[in-house]
Amino acid sequence: MEKVEQPRRDRRAGQVERLAGLLAMIGGILICFAALLVTISVAGRRLFNKPITGDYELVEVSVAVAVFAFLAYTGAKSGHIAVDTFTLKLPSRMNAAIDGLWDLVLAGFLGFFSWGLLAGGLNARAYGETLVQIAWPIWPVYFACSIHAAFACLITLAVAFLKLGGGK
Repeated sequence: MEKVEQPRRDRRAGQVERLAGLLAMIGGILICFAALLVTISVAGRRLFNKPITGDYELVEVSVAVAVFAFLAYTGAKSGHIAVDTFTLKLPSRMNAAIDGLWDLVLAGFLGFFSWGLLAGGLNARAYGETLVQIAWPIWPVYFACSIHAAFACLITLAVAFLKLGGGK
């Protein structure tokens, strides 16, 4: 059976989706960690009057990083909320162009978030900020969220480029 060569656009889209899927898996692992942590802490509190110290902070950090990890996958799958009331009757090529332009706007915001999180992480590191209940530094959380936002920005840019016809 002869192997059919896939168009270059499909290969690049597949690479973008694989990277986004990897980031989403990291987010899923973090959510599972948070759920397990809550379960153990509640059981410890109920059965032994010994909850996990700083459990809510660890859950908060895990969920924050997970949310930023999921953004890239949502962008790669064009899963963000869209209101297409006025564009339903437009040609599909025009709809793709409009979606691509909105993806560029989203990428701009994600880039801004990434930059802001990086700046916040640098400040937190410079001032030695830590979590309240456990003395863990907070700057790695800022950096992790910044990296995830940067990946989401790049992936959203790639998707916008593909929608706008640059992926041919």
